[in-house]
Amino acid sequence: MTAPGGRALAAAVPVVLVNAVAFAGQLAFLREHLPWPLLGQVMMAVALESVAIYLAFHAHAAQLANDSALRLRLASYGFAAVIGAMNYSHYAAVHGRPTFPAVAVGLMSASSPWLWAIHSRRVSRDMLLASGQIEPHALRLGPTRWLWHPLRSSRVMWLATWEGITDPRDAVTRWEAARQEDAPTSAREVHPECAPVGVPRTAPRPALERAPGERTRRARGGRTRAQKRPRGAPTIEAAIEDAREGFKEEIGRGAVPSQRTIKMTMGVGQDRARQIHEALVNGSHDDLAAELATLQAGAGWSGGKD
Repeated sequence: MTAPGGRALAAAVPVVLVNAVAFAGQLAFLREHLPWPLLGQVMMAVALESVAIYLAFHAHAAQLANDSALRLRLASYGFAAVIGAMNYSHYAAVHGRPTFPAVAVGLMSASSPWLWAIHSRRVSRDMLLASGQIEPHALRLGPTRWLWHPLRSSRVMWLATWEGITDPRDAVTRWEAARQEDAPTSAREVHPECAPVGVPRTAPRPALERAPGERTRRARGGRTRAQKRPRGAPTIEAAIEDAREGFKEEIGRGAVPSQRTIKMTMGVGQDRARQIHEALVNGSHDDLAAELATLQAGAGWSGGKD
């Protein structure tokens, strides 16, 4: 017996049983209260119990064909509920009080299309999954990770649900890699337990071009080379001199570095960075004025000679 055939048989057994019990309940009541021949009573009981089955069958066929089955499914539920209420009323006590036969036969009539719908949904989802029209189950991290790392687990789930990752180790590794890309260069570190093979635990830090409070000079073939100053906090004059030497290329192009750049590069405070910035701006203006004066003096000397 093939797997689909075995599944269909397993699904058919409870559906057939509940309908057989519901049919027996209807027939027993009709034989006492409907003065028809036996054939008519049987046909009445079969007809009452078969309408919901007929609607459920077409809902099943529509769902397997990837067609809309909602209206057929709701119609089968509604008709089964009506027939279940009728079967319940046959065996209920006075004033509709429940009895075991009433509840049993009522549930048998009402549950038939629900049982069929469970089988239809399972078969339909298997077909959609095989054709790639729906996604498999989402990532499962497990209760241990959620207990000890709830914040990280939620972030990993956020990434995995969008990327379609279902393997826990792959999801954690991808999240760590994404975190390293978003983090600053000096703060990029990989968790030891989650680091992929061949990835260092700590990313290399860029070397400083010069340390705060150090005088720099031009190196042949390079940008700058650090030369240590004596210990102690540098004076404002020394800091300005360091800034002029360190930002010589920028100042030469007429671009004075901002206070933020001075603060980050030289490692000074906000006030000291502001003082250095103002000194560089004023110095740049003075240099421009001196150069202009030199040009004017040269032009005047040439004019006098002519």
